[in-house]
Amino acid sequence: MTVSGADKLSGPSPEVAALVGKEHRLLGRWALSTTGDELGKVDDVEFDPGAGLITALILSGGEVAGVRLIGVGSYAVVVQAE
Repeated sequence: MTVSGADKLSGPSPEVAALVGKEHRLLGRWALSTTGDELGKVDDVEFDPGAGLITALILSGGEVAGVRLIGVGSYAVVVQAE
């Protein structure tokens, strides 16, 4: 990215700044539903490169639609229960 000058640069938003130093890797993490069910480990992720959106989580126990992804923690990813 090229900008016309340093005055065009700004710091990160508070939401982005809160993510610094945290691990956000999906692969290999357990997937848990909001009801506490273990759904399997995340083996792969499908995404739409044009939109930059996750379309599916491929789990050892099946597949979960990307729209169900709520968050990524240090132990597991959390998805909305069906």
